[in-house]
Amino acid sequence: MSMGSISQSSYSKTVKTVLSKVHDATALNDSVYEVATDYFRHAKLQEEKLLKLQLQVRGLEQKQELSSREQKQLAEAQSGLKLYIRMLDDRRVERYRSLKAVCLTVLQLTEGESFEETVQMSSKFLGTIQLLAPSNGKYVASVNQKFKHLYKGILSLRLLDRLLLDNELNNNYVIAKMRAAKEMQDADSAAAYKSDYAPFRDDVQLPLLMAALLQDIGTYHPDALAILKGAEGEQDEFRVLDEENRVALLKINYQETLNYVTKGLSCDRYVGNSKEERELFNQNEQDKLNFVYTLLKNAIKPEGGVGNLLKIPQIYTSVVLSTKSNHSYESLPKAALVLQSGVERGYYHKAAVDALIKITGLFPQGYGVTYIPKDSDKRDLDRYEYALVVSLYPPAPDVPVCRVVTRNMAFSHAGTNVVISVDNNLHFPAARKKLEKMSEERLLEILSKLVSNFEERKNMDLIPKCWFPDEYFSYSKNQNLWNRVTTIQN
Repeated sequence: MSMGSISQSSYSKTVKTVLSKVHDATALNDSVYEVATDYFRHAKLQEEKLLKLQLQVRGLEQKQELSSREQKQLAEAQSGLKLYIRMLDDRRVERYRSLKAVCLTVLQLTEGESFEETVQMSSKFLGTIQLLAPSNGKYVASVNQKFKHLYKGILSLRLLDRLLLDNELNNNYVIAKMRAAKEMQDADSAAAYKSDYAPFRDDVQLPLLMAALLQDIGTYHPDALAILKGAEGEQDEFRVLDEENRVALLKINYQETLNYVTKGLSCDRYVGNSKEERELFNQNEQDKLNFVYTLLKNAIKPEGGVGNLLKIPQIYTSVVLSTKSNHSYESLPKAALVLQSGVERGYYHKAAVDALIKITGLFPQGYGVTYIPKDSDKRDLDRYEYALVVSLYPPAPDVPVCRVVTRNMAFSHAGTNVVISVDNNLHFPAARKKLEKMSEERLLEILSKLVSNFEERKNMDLIPKCWFPDEYFSYSKNQNLWNRVTTIQN
């Protein structure tokens, strides 16, 4: 598979940069998860220092008479307390605005001018995340751990859209913001557009994305890390925990995530001189904080509530970007089946699961599909080819829309799109059965043309359920998979 030099397209670089800003080991230690880890590490000491300064001031203030030396001490203590409180609040606002900036970037990359454009942009972003993640090897768990927050956040946004379109989300706060957004759009006066404020984006989508990114932030509290990694960091954090530690971790994550949201971030700070604007701004910020808090709390047992916007994408993402040691790339399509099984058992809300599966289908964005192509007379050819899933909202859950990656068993970066039927998708047993009549020699011949290291991989399944696109996608010229091309039925 000679495709030139390994590199990333400008879009892939952009996605990688956003992923790093959410969760990565960065040079400036300023990713969302690094910043939160630092906050958790120092929060207790900062609280103790604050209390010490407050007690010092209170002790002097409570004295009936102060000597000149004590008056000077009181003034210094009051000034020190005020400066320390201001320093803590500046850091809090900095954390909040940094997270907000990341979320706004994500919205710019996934929200289009129309529903169709939004679907296309979100498909591209999700597919790129999946294709940047390794499909196998020792780094799967650690990379997926970092990528899953953003993947889940984008799914949450798309699930919000779908549930609103289906009238399956009856949250008063969300409905009020939608109404306010519509009123602004319908307004004739130029005043409605004098600011960059957009009620639905700023007060619903932004808080939802924040909540999705922060849902696991509490697992970076020292108490949680001690469970995951051991007191000396000697444990494998991706191992299966026993019941006692699993429950303890869930409690810590829940409590410390809420703590970080309310204390470590809280609300943005008003900038300006208008008392009326300040009061409106602060109230709106508090309403947004309450919405994030509600989303996170409701996600534990969402039933029919807004917590489904986090819970259902969380379950889906836990399979698609799994951190389990028994992770298997070919099992990624089971994500939708896990959700459907949960509905049957009464674990998950049916309307929310149905909505997500309508969006994603069975096959995740960027998944490597193997299929039997047809000739111009719609007859099956005597081979299989490679394709990649490139669009949300497939015509049916088990019928993905894919970009053709190989033609006549030769790789290409300029393929068409193909809608692959169940009958010809090798993920399904009926399609694989069609190829079982082929000779082993013919199947080995096909394999030799489709893999770059045939001698190492000739013991692979001769009729593969899927293919691993890591090497193909590592070349920048193969990364433009979402441009508009002809779509054919297979």
